[in-house]
Amino acid sequence: MKKITLFCFDYAFSSVISGVLDLFSLVGVTWNRVQKTDPTPAFQVELASQDGGPVRCLNRLSLQPDRDIASVTHSDIIFIPPIGGDIDKTLARHVQAIDWLRAMHAKGSQIVSSCTGSFVLAETGLLDGKQATTHWGYVEQFRERYPNVQLRPEQLITNEIDLLCAGGGSAWLDLSLFLIEQHLGHDSAVQTAKALVIERKQQSQRPFTTNQGQKYHHDKAILSAQLWMESHLTEKISIDRLGERFGMTPRTFKRRFKQATGDTPLVYLQSLRVEAAKKMLENSRLSIESVTQCVGYEDSSSFMKLFKRKTGISPQNYRNTFCHIPRR
Repeated sequence: MKKITLFCFDYAFSSVISGVLDLFSLVGVTWNRVQKTDPTPAFQVELASQDGGPVRCLNRLSLQPDRDIASVTHSDIIFIPPIGGDIDKTLARHVQAIDWLRAMHAKGSQIVSSCTGSFVLAETGLLDGKQATTHWGYVEQFRERYPNVQLRPEQLITNEIDLLCAGGGSAWLDLSLFLIEQHLGHDSAVQTAKALVIERKQQSQRPFTTNQGQKYHHDKAILSAQLWMESHLTEKISIDRLGERFGMTPRTFKRRFKQATGDTPLVYLQSLRVEAAKKMLENSRLSIESVTQCVGYEDSSSFMKLFKRKTGISPQNYRNTFCHIPRR
């Protein structure tokens, strides 16, 4: 039987903790019962906090862990839930846990994180030079704090075999099924998904992302250019003339824009238009052709290709997933 330790701390997401606890506790149980065979639990799951005391989760639910981390000397998997409170304060309060995670990894434990729990994992230094993902809204903060980690925010799951990360929201479900498949095989993962009615839909975080984090820089001229682009999306925008508008040569403008935002002006403009299109698809029943024109493009076919490249899904599939306006 595999052993999983859920690391608990104040302001963690209780839904992920209890969800992981339920899911892994039912592997080999629910499916077997449905099939009228004897339950054979595959995982032993326990909760541990830094000092063994109760933790108060983000939703104010209190959980009583089974033990303190110092008493955990063996675990096949250690699962880190999302941080729901202040990330810097949470990390500062759990220096002992960071050391424990390093020690457990050295003993052979596989360490996985969900959403902003990746900050805890990255704080150990174990992710340096390796791939990781996190919630799309915390990408810039993560990159600034952990420049040596190869962050892949577009990925729902990153797999370094003994170090795994899941993106935001319900990605912990996909990560859990992935771990079941890793440890027990494909059939067990499929059986668990069927028994608990879990549908693995998304392979990427891209449909959920925005580019708001790209304004967190100190270049006022570039920020002004970004704001101007936002308010003139329907117009034909010349990147070279845009630089002149803000007192820079085209070459200087492109260099400073890339340095400040991480994207070229053209790529950023494309992202703005895709973001505007996403909002229209969410909040209206305008045709795809009309949406295309509203965000400054004439060729809907080209725009649909751009939209899919940026988000991972087509405009129509995006609307089907996120639009709350009923069809007439």
